[in-house]
Amino acid sequence: MNLSTLARAALAAAVAVAAACTTTAAEPGLCQYGAPVISNASGLLHGIACTSNDQCKYGACRFDAMQQGGASKVGVCTKQCSCGGSTSQCSNDNDSTKGLDFTCIKAATGAGSECAVRCTSDNFCQGVNPAQPFCVTGVKGVFSAGAVKACSAKPQG
Repeated sequence: MNLSTLARAALAAAVAVAAACTTTAAEPGLCQYGAPVISNASGLLHGIACTSNDQCKYGACRFDAMQQGGASKVGVCTKQCSCGGSTSQCSNDNDSTKGLDFTCIKAATGAGSECAVRCTSDNFCQGVNPAQPFCVTGVKGVFSAGAVKACSAKPQG
């Protein structure tokens, strides 16, 4: 068998494997979310209380936000931060004039994520959003903020 014959055989095998592996499910490592889009340039930032999507910079007033600990009567502005390019990075929205820095919190289960306010104390969180008075590294079964702390409606758990 010469090199050309081997190359054709290898190509035919690769095509057959690719055809057999066709799937409609997202491939691991590929983003399932589009990049966040600014819908209100002067809108509210992450972790700030809201009542409707149009109030938020990224058009997402979530009443089921992880930082709220689940379903809540109080919504908070946020955006997904799992993927979607540079616009999904929470730190892009840091606002030194308001003393606000943001971090990406991850769902305890599944692939969800959202931007939340970074904090150092409960008092700081109470001043930013009284509906999220706790400065935590996570809430058991809900989310993890990793090595940093984030404001939450639920106490550390």
